[in-house]
Amino acid sequence: MTRRFRAGAAIGTLAVTGCALLAPTAQAGPADRPEIEVDVSAGLSGHVNLAGPGLVPVTVHGSTAVDVTDIDLRTLTVGDVAPARSESGAVISHVGDVDGDGSDDLVVHVDKRQLAAEGELTPSTGVLQVTASTGDGADVGGAAPVEPEVSLEIKFAEGYRVRGGSEATLRSTAGESLDDVRAVLDRHDVSALIPFVEPTQTDDLAAATSRVQARSAEPLPDLASWYTALLPGGTDVDAVLAELTALPEVVYAYPSPEPAPPPAEPTPDLTPLQGYLRPSDTHNGIDAELVRSDPRVRGAGIRVIDLEYNWNPFHEDLQLDWSSDIGQGRFVRIETFGDDHGTAVFGEIAAKDNGYGVTGGVPDVEIYGISPVEDLGNGRTSWRPGPALAFVAALKDENGQSFVRPGDALILEQQTASPLGGSRYAPLEWIPSVFEANKVLTAMGANVVLTGGNGNTNTDDPMYTLNGVKWFDPAVQHSGSIFVGAGGSGLRATDPARARLSFSNYGQRFDLQAWGQDIYTTGYCNVLCAELGNDHNRAYSRSFSGTSGAGPIVTNAVVAVQSYVTSVGLGPWTTAQINELLRSTGTPQTTNTHENIGPRPDLRAALRAIEVDAPTTQLALNQRPARDGSYVNPTVTLTAEDGWGSGVNRVMYRLDGGPWRTYTEPFRVVGLGEHTLEYRSNDHNDNTEQTHSITIVNRGRGE
Repeated sequence: MTRRFRAGAAIGTLAVTGCALLAPTAQAGPADRPEIEVDVSAGLSGHVNLAGPGLVPVTVHGSTAVDVTDIDLRTLTVGDVAPARSESGAVISHVGDVDGDGSDDLVVHVDKRQLAAEGELTPSTGVLQVTASTGDGADVGGAAPVEPEVSLEIKFAEGYRVRGGSEATLRSTAGESLDDVRAVLDRHDVSALIPFVEPTQTDDLAAATSRVQARSAEPLPDLASWYTALLPGGTDVDAVLAELTALPEVVYAYPSPEPAPPPAEPTPDLTPLQGYLRPSDTHNGIDAELVRSDPRVRGAGIRVIDLEYNWNPFHEDLQLDWSSDIGQGRFVRIETFGDDHGTAVFGEIAAKDNGYGVTGGVPDVEIYGISPVEDLGNGRTSWRPGPALAFVAALKDENGQSFVRPGDALILEQQTASPLGGSRYAPLEWIPSVFEANKVLTAMGANVVLTGGNGNTNTDDPMYTLNGVKWFDPAVQHSGSIFVGAGGSGLRATDPARARLSFSNYGQRFDLQAWGQDIYTTGYCNVLCAELGNDHNRAYSRSFSGTSGAGPIVTNAVVAVQSYVTSVGLGPWTTAQINELLRSTGTPQTTNTHENIGPRPDLRAALRAIEVDAPTTQLALNQRPARDGSYVNPTVTLTAEDGWGSGVNRVMYRLDGGPWRTYTEPFRVVGLGEHTLEYRSNDHNDNTEQTHSITIVNRGRGE
C-alpha cells in the first residue's frame, strides 16, 4: 500500500521529551574539501526522528576511491560528534555491502542527544557532515542528506474502536466523536497517520484473537487501535504529547522508538565446541545434546519466527531460501546492520544436523524471519517492531489459517533505547506497542522469548515507569513473554558460570539466562575463515555473544519442551507452563543474585520432570534351554533402564501369580514343572511398564 506524505516545515525551537533541541545557526560547509569525497547517508532512508533518545545510523559508502576498511574509526566524526561506543569502549560499527553495489560500506551509530547538544541535529538540519582519516592519513569526507521529523506512536482507547488508513479516513466505529483528536493533529500539522494494522488485515486479526479471547482471563489488547503519527521537525513534542495524553480518546502517546544495532563481533565439525548445548554438570550447557537423539524433542512441526534485521538463508548449515522471510514485502530486510547477526541466531536454533559445521538445538523446526523495518512507500522505510508483531499476529498461511499456531515460538532479537539513551539499551517491551503485541501473541498460544538487552540497566529502576506503571514489575503487569539475560559460559576465569555478564540488563522481570559469550554458531567468519575460503555461505563464529546469543539457547529449551509435550499428547503448553518448568528445574544464577537474570535451563532435568515413558526391563537366564525348551533351576537376572527419563525407581516380579516382589538381586526358579514369571518396572515419575511374562519349564527338583 502506497501512502502519500504532506511536506511540513521544520523551523523554530523544538522541545523534545528528554532533550532540548534549539534552533541552529546556519550550517556552513567544510572549510576545505577533503582529499577523498565519499557518498554518505543517514537514518534508514534519510529521515531522522527528533523525538526521544536513540542512535542514528550513518553510512559511509565504499567506492573505487576508498576502501572503508582503511578508515580509522578513531578519527571519524559526524559534525563534532564521535560515534557511540559500546560498554566495552568499541565504536559501534559494521562493515558490509549496505547498498548492494558490490563494495563494502561502513556504518557507524551516533547518539541523537549528542548531535542535538552540539547543534548538529536541529529541525532545520539538511545534511550531516562526516569527516575521517584513513590509516595513511588521507582526509575523507562527505555530507549525508537528512529530513528531520517527529514520529510518535499513539494508541487510541479501545472503546472508541478507532479505524482508518489515514487522518482523513480516521473514524470511530463505535460512533464516538474524534473531533478533539483531529483538532490536536491539525493544530500540530500532522503529515501522516499510519495504522499498525492495515485495514485489509483488521478482520484477520480480529478472527485470530477472538478464538483465544474466550479463554483469556483478561481482555486482550486491540492492536488495530495503534497508529504512528508523523509531524514536522519543528513540532513542540512536549506540547503535542501533553495535549494527546490529556484526551480520553488516547491511552498512549510517546516518541517512536529507534532501531538499536545488534552486538558487534570482535567445514569441519564444530559441534564439540558448542558447549552451550552440552551436559549441564560438565559443560554448563543446557543438556540439549543428550536428549536430541529423541525425535520428539527436536522441534518437528513447530515454527520459530525470529524478529531480525536480516539473515543469510543460503548458508551451507541452514539450507533455506527466501521463503523463510514472512514479511511479504511490507516488512523488508535491510543491510544496514549486515546479515551475520540473524544468521548466527538461526544457526543456534536450526542449523542442520549434517555432520559438519554446527548443529542447532532443535534442528527439525521450521524457522522463519521477519524484519521490523516497514516499507512505507515513496522510498521511505521505518523501524516499527510493534506493527511487525501485529502483522505476525494477523498473518494467514496458505490454507487461510493463522500462521502462528499454538506451540509455535517467536524470538525477539531486538532491543531499544532506555531513558539513559546512548548504548544503554532497554528490553524491547519498554515500547508499549510491543508489550501489547506480545500479550496478544502469547494469548494466541505462541511462546514468545525476548532477549533482555545489553544495557547494563536494572529494569526495576524507577526510570522504567510509564503512565504511573512500574513497567517491568511482574506483579503489576506481564505480557506473558520470557525475558532472557546473559550469563557466563564458565570458560573464562573473569566470568564465572551463570554469573550475570556486565552488559546484561537484569531485574525481577527476568526469567531465564543462558550463555552470553563464547558461542559457536553460523555467521561472522571469525573461525576457520581462511580455511573455508572466506566464503560468506561457509562462515562460522566462535564468539557470538550478548543477550542475543542467550535468547536462542533458551528458545531451544522452550521448543524442545513444547515438542515433547505435544508429541506425547500433553500439549501444546502455554508459555507460562514452560517457563515455570524451566525455572523450577534450572541451575541457579551464581554471584550477585540481587541482580537477577534467572536460572539457566537444564533441559534434561526439565524433561525428566515431565517424562511419560515407562522404563524397559530385560530378562536374562544363566543357561541355554535344552532341546525341548526346558531348564534346570535357571537363575533370572532383571535389568531396567529409563533412557534420558526420570530414572528407574523399582523393578518388580512375581512367580506363578504370587505376590509382587521388588527385585534386588538375581534369583533362581526351582521346582519341577511349568512356571510363569511376570515382571515390570516403574520410574520416579510413576510411569509403569506394561507387564511382561515368560513361561519356564523346569526339570530341576530344587535345592
